[in-house]
Amino acid sequence: MTQALALKEKLEARGHIIVAVIVGTTNLSQLPSFFKKEFSCPLYAVESPRFIVDKQGKGIKVFASTLITIWRIPRYLNSLKKIKKIIADLQPDILINFYEPLAGNYYRLTKDQRPLFCIGHQHFISHPAFRFPKISLIARLSFKFYNRLAAPARSIKIALSFTAETDQPQKKLFVCPPLIRKVFLNQIPTTQNFILVYLLNAGYHQEIIDWCQKNPEQKITAFWDKFGEAETYFGSNLSFHYLDGEKFIAYLTTCSAYASTAGFDSIAEAAYLQKNVLMVPTINHFEQKCNAIDAQRAGIASTADNFNISLLKNNQQKTHSPEALQLFKKWVDDYNDKIVTLLEN
Repeated sequence: MTQALALKEKLEARGHIIVAVIVGTTNLSQLPSFFKKEFSCPLYAVESPRFIVDKQGKGIKVFASTLITIWRIPRYLNSLKKIKKIIADLQPDILINFYEPLAGNYYRLTKDQRPLFCIGHQHFISHPAFRFPKISLIARLSFKFYNRLAAPARSIKIALSFTAETDQPQKKLFVCPPLIRKVFLNQIPTTQNFILVYLLNAGYHQEIIDWCQKNPEQKITAFWDKFGEAETYFGSNLSFHYLDGEKFIAYLTTCSAYASTAGFDSIAEAAYLQKNVLMVPTINHFEQKCNAIDAQRAGIASTADNFNISLLKNNQQKTHSPEALQLFKKWVDDYNDKIVTLLEN
């Protein structure tokens, strides 16, 4: 969602019009308000494949996710029909896909002749500079297969990367810096005495609570996906918040360090603000493991198997450097418009 917002800013600044946004979700009301309020065009919800989380709320149940995806194929076929009708009604010039398999399959099945641009860090795994983490062969093949679902052979792949790398035009693969929202580009970061934490899955919150109880002198502000709970306190040094765009930006700009499950966007935003970053990949989330190993390769973050904030606070596992963070910021600043130029051309 943050990638879509960042690209929206760039496109509209160059005079382009976004005619619609289609989101893979069962309920538009559960989308964060910061996302919905930024778009003046229609927003459409379609049911899309999604992961099933384990009882602890920490990891992905791969087998269960696969089974329920197969079970719901008739629903996804209806989603494809809805996508086809929306596109037929609006007649856009180009299509942009942020790693949604339904979009890739729409393009594959309908043989739509408009350009389809598939954007994501996931596509960087096809670049020679990428190195896979230690995951099983099945996991690696599954990741590649999902990439093919989201990005058909005819599509143009835009690989978001932590480092500047050469394009691979023979593969229709072009490397661009992460999509950083304008609000971050304009921020002047400061350092206050608290660590910011973001959890993709709320099940990790107990690790944060346990650490804070043992380290009462350290203040932590955390965000989680527990829908409907705006603010929850666990002692005097720990507060949890439901994701709010403006609040998150303010905390990320002023925190002393940042710890998160290993998503791509907020890690890139924290690195752009020159923050000390710790990444904890969600269990069985192969994409997040790839994000973490690639951030380590770029020298902008360290990684761990759990939220031991001491690693971050005491720099015990520091694998990044000020020089690497500065190089990352320069990559973003110098090639900020490359992605829009690719779309226009």
